[in-house]
Formats: sequence, structure tokens, C-alpha cells
Amino acid sequence: MTIDKEIKKGITRGDVILVAAVLLLSAILFIMSFSGERETLRAEIYLSGEKVQEILLSDITESYTIKIGECELLIEKNGVTFISSECSDKLCIKKGKLTRKGDAMACVPEKVVVNIKSIKGKTPDSVTY
Repeated sequence: MTIDKEIKKGITRGDVILVAAVLLLSAILFIMSFSGERETLRAEIYLSGEKVQEILLSDITESYTIKIGECELLIEKNGVTFISSECSDKLCIKKGKLTRKGDAMACVPEKVVVNIKSIKGKTPDSVTY
């Protein structure tokens, strides 16, 4: 007996139905993730635990930079990026652009925190990377 016949012999009708159902559900969830309305996002910027600036990202027409403490941030219509910092490890810069609700980054030595929040809708319970 060949390996192909042994494999085909072990696959049942239920296995095929189960795989088809999982693929269909995955396709539906994938399509639904793109069909939702775009949320209005705002960036909240904190320095030493106090909110120093709140920016409505949908109102941005042109990119610009701001300096908060010793950190420089690039503000764009679709997100916020740390572009320079005086800290030694530069983790805030390596994080990249914050673009989705629930995204957050902190430059701990400089005490600068940026949170992206949604104006409408619920915020996530947790965010993992």
C-alpha cells in the first residue's frame, strides 16, 4: 500500500467538513475585519503623568513634529511616531508608528507616554504584541 492510499484511508467525511467549516469561518472573519467603519482616533500625550496635549488625528492635514520633554514626535493623519529621544535604549523609536486604538508607547527615562484612543466605540481590554 502506498502512503497516499493510507492517508486517504484515514481521512473521513467529518474531517473534510470540519476543515471546510474552519476555512469558511476564517474567511468570514477576515472579510468582516475590513468592512467596519473607520474610527476617529485621538492621540493623548503625557509628560510626567500629566496630559500635555490631545490631538485629533483625523483633523491632521499635514505631518508635523512636536517636542515633548526631550522626545520628538512625528504627528501624521494616520498615527504618531517617536522620531528622537535622549534615552539610551531607544525602545520608543524602535516601536514604530502608533496607528490603532489601544496602541501605547512610553519613553520611560524621559517620562513621555503616548496613547491612541478611539472617540467612538469601546477600548480594548488588553493589547498584546
